[in-house]
Amino acid sequence: MNSFLKEKLCKEIRSSGERQGWWGSSGVLAAVSGGGDSMALLNLLHMVYGGRIVAAHLEHGFRGDSSVRDAEFVSDYCRRIGVLCFVRHVDVMGRRITGESAEMAGRRIRYEFFAELAKQENLPFIATGHNADDVVETMAHHIFRGTGVAGLGGIAARRDIIVRPLINCARADLRQFLRESGIPWRDDETNDENHYKRNRIRNQLIPWVRANINESFERAMLGLAAESAELNCVINERAAANLSLIARDHPFALAAWDRVAAKRLSGVWLSSSLREQGARLSLPVLDRPRLNELCRLVAEPGRWRFQWAGDVEVCGDRLLIGWIPRSLLKPPDRLDVLLRLKEEIVLDWGIWRMSFALKPRDITERRKNNIWSAALPVSAESCSIAVTSVFDFNKDKKNMACVKIPWWSSYNMPIIAWRDENIDETWQPGSINYVRNDFDYVIIAKVFAHV
Repeated sequence: MNSFLKEKLCKEIRSSGERQGWWGSSGVLAAVSGGGDSMALLNLLHMVYGGRIVAAHLEHGFRGDSSVRDAEFVSDYCRRIGVLCFVRHVDVMGRRITGESAEMAGRRIRYEFFAELAKQENLPFIATGHNADDVVETMAHHIFRGTGVAGLGGIAARRDIIVRPLINCARADLRQFLRESGIPWRDDETNDENHYKRNRIRNQLIPWVRANINESFERAMLGLAAESAELNCVINERAAANLSLIARDHPFALAAWDRVAAKRLSGVWLSSSLREQGARLSLPVLDRPRLNELCRLVAEPGRWRFQWAGDVEVCGDRLLIGWIPRSLLKPPDRLDVLLRLKEEIVLDWGIWRMSFALKPRDITERRKNNIWSAALPVSAESCSIAVTSVFDFNKDKKNMACVKIPWWSSYNMPIIAWRDENIDETWQPGSINYVRNDFDYVIIAKVFAHV
């Protein structure tokens, strides 16, 4: 074996570990597909890393028996070299969420598995086999998609607990190392199928550029990636600072912004803040045209909706912008109950849990009112209660609710309506209701979010 190549790669593993912060840690979870890159990663870690190594393989079912054989190969090899290996078989196509491609679903499920296993095994880092060739291919893919400066950074050497020890290693060197060491690997036959965009970049575009324009194309791209990564660090730090200034809390939103403050951001600072927010929510990266469209919506007045991913929409209102799960943009069904004296009813409606108890009025009830509980006046020993959404209530009654809320909150914000022979009134949680003195009973209503 070429000891120089082995020594070079082992040195790079250690250097990457020191730069990325995982060298000297207690252990890593190695993502092993069985392909050449991941097999090189597993074996180089096994040679030089002093911490605990656990291998993880997700069999995604895309390639039938071939995928199953990959899983068996990884499991058998790890057993031979004494590395604990976990294999999970998943029907990725059956677990896609709305709007997700098979590739997006596979990546999401794969990293969910890795994160779950790393936590189970008490491993502080997850190592993947991405290398320098992957960086170049990713950059080219991003350029043609129009992801802007952010995409020129290629693949980050580290993101949170995900580390990439081979990020500066050439694929050709890794394959040569495997051959000289007698280490087997399995090639994914779909890598040669050029109907995939990334495969066309790898198999056709890059070799053509190298042969006809610049034989050092990869080196030039890696230099650009390094420079762009430094610039992106500055932009991302500013984006994070911007988010701390414009972020707001809202019970229905995965994230929310003050719209007035957001409109003061312009150009790269608005787009970078949107990208940073998407990254924090683990949403797919928007291409340039769609990002420009979202920037335009943020700057314009009025209500709007923008579908970021299959199950997440960005919704704009006069004062707030919210990242909303699509499930919360549909009102729950109306609930109707009959409440009797000295009876208590607890029910769930959407994300809310509510309790209602009918009792004789006590003058001290007045002091118990707050925006999420109320003493509602009743004149009889029983009454009907209906829970419906602000959206449906306004649609039916053509009357605005007393508390001003963003339009996208109206679907899951409740209105409590109660009625007996002498009264027909409503209360919206978020407003204070005062007990009147001319009724003998009260409903003690309490509302709080339970999910």
